[in-house]
Amino acid sequence: MPTRKDAASSTGVIDAPEPRAQANTHEPQGPAKATLMLLRLLRAAQPISRAELARRVGVNRSTVTDAFKQLIAAGVVREEPAEQPAPGANRALGRPALALSFNDDYGYFIGVNVGVRRSTVGLATLTGRVFAEEEFETPPDASDALAKIRTTVTGLCAQARGRRLRAIGVSVPGPADAARERIVYAPHLGWQDVDVANALRFDAEGRPSLAGGRVRVVVENDATAAALYELRLRLGRDESERLDDFILVRSGTGLGVGLVLGGEVFRGDAVGEGLAGEFGHMTIVAGGKTCVCGNRGCWERYASAPAAAALYVGERMQMGGQTPPRFVEIVARAEGGELRAQRTLERVGEYLGIGIANVIMGLGVSRVIVSGRLVYGWKFMREPLHSAVALSMAGRLQGWSVEPGEATGAGLGGALEVAAEGFITSGLV
Repeated sequence: MPTRKDAASSTGVIDAPEPRAQANTHEPQGPAKATLMLLRLLRAAQPISRAELARRVGVNRSTVTDAFKQLIAAGVVREEPAEQPAPGANRALGRPALALSFNDDYGYFIGVNVGVRRSTVGLATLTGRVFAEEEFETPPDASDALAKIRTTVTGLCAQARGRRLRAIGVSVPGPADAARERIVYAPHLGWQDVDVANALRFDAEGRPSLAGGRVRVVVENDATAAALYELRLRLGRDESERLDDFILVRSGTGLGVGLVLGGEVFRGDAVGEGLAGEFGHMTIVAGGKTCVCGNRGCWERYASAPAAAALYVGERMQMGGQTPPRFVEIVARAEGGELRAQRTLERVGEYLGIGIANVIMGLGVSRVIVSGRLVYGWKFMREPLHSAVALSMAGRLQGWSVEPGEATGAGLGGALEVAAEGFITSGLV
């Protein structure tokens, strides 16, 4: 049966890999669900009072106290006087308002965003502050890319100043396996069955490790990583936001979908190959353009940044041998009043809306957030996108919405969020 939960994550050494743990199909074996919700909200909105945590998650304050008692004692979380009075605090008693936050001194995360053209490695504290970062062109060969990532991580960890490494998150342009250790297939890179977790083995001191004591490595599809990132951003900046259901459509070089249900990412059948959410490769035009995945007429061939460039120049590439414009250039031309660029973005918006309507009907979730480079052209895409959804069965539903999210599509932020989620669900102490 489908599950929303995480899978086990340890791998063995290169020469003699250990058997992988069976993917978990039930509740997480670490913190209870209420505690996980509190930890996710704490990460998003820190510093935050116990009373506010209880109110927003919908639990008793005693539940918050029980959830954080051990974490405060272990130094994972700290409680200090708030700079501003906490919501609902009784100031008449003269007691200082206290707020909870993660303790930066407790450790740090590594995020690795593997992009089709460029990859980024970054280090961030438990409060989300990025203090080291490096970007490089993604080597075409998977082994070379992993070697480059490993070298970069080793160099950046030297800047951690004695903090302990707690988790590594890797976002990839393709589906990961159920255990979230391997890349199943990254069509734009041509990589298949790549054991990422086993290649990025580091101990808590940030040193390459060949034996036990390794930190957890979590490999995640970049659309799912973007959904985690978008959820944290919205929880952190809007007190009315709850850990709710939404679909995240991430479109840039490719197109992917992340699904959040009740504040938790849905990952499909835990014993399958992690293909849930690969809507970018559903057919929307029968016998249409050839896709890198081998199919024809895939959604991403009509509603992505490369699709916009191909549509702009025309199928015969009548550009006098010039390189097709980048998506941001097409947007700039549209902003400057060029009708051809405007019509291109409108057409891409229509295709995006057609696919979104299919996803809404297929998943039964009516709230959609679009992230990635296509957001730069939202001004021109919004109306045709909404019109396409409105014409479908999805448009007959009450309360459906499609809104823009982060134009960067999360990138490093998504990878770091994957690491944070792996840390939170592992039990923390």
